Amino acid sequence: MISLDLARRLQLTLSSHRQIKVSGLGGVPTYISSSTQVTVTLGHRVVYVLDLWVTNIGEDVDVLLGMDFMFSAGVRLCIREGLVILPDEESILMYGEAVQRRQGLDHPIKAPTGLHLRSGESATVRIRYGQSNPETDVVWAGRGDRWVTQILYGPQIWATAVKVVNISD
Repeated sequence: MISLDLARRLQLTLSSHRQIKVSGLGGVPTYISSSTQVTVTLGHRVVYVLDLWVTNIGEDVDVLLGMDFMFSAGVRLCIREGLVILPDEESILMYGEAVQRRQGLDHPIKAPTGLHLRSGESATVRIRYGQSNPETDVVWAGRGDRWVTQILYGPQIWATAVKVVNISD
């Protein structure tokens, strides 16, 4: 969604259609009667062309982009750090005063010896933090051509394990 005020300031071309009643921020009903097409550019490259609803969003919000856009564009959110990580690994601050650069630590998680996953099988591998602090460490999991990962959380607020799934044929 994009606010009508911002669409006017940007001189976007609006397409009118039948009015749709939706529940806005805070449950306040609002009406959508037009849409527009925008090109979202992240960093130095065009990432996505979007069709957005045009409406008065409220709460001094100009644009709302859903997670479907973020996922398609390869954007990651790091809530603990307050960062938006772009596909080229550029960081944008969501909140706070300054981007805090942390010393990176590559801590490989090792599966038990002899673990072999057939196509479609999965295994859960426990994260052993050792000398690092699980409450402050940020865990990222990668993927490969034949496997994907999912970070698992226990009752604590930190990651406790990584689930690995073999997606090969």
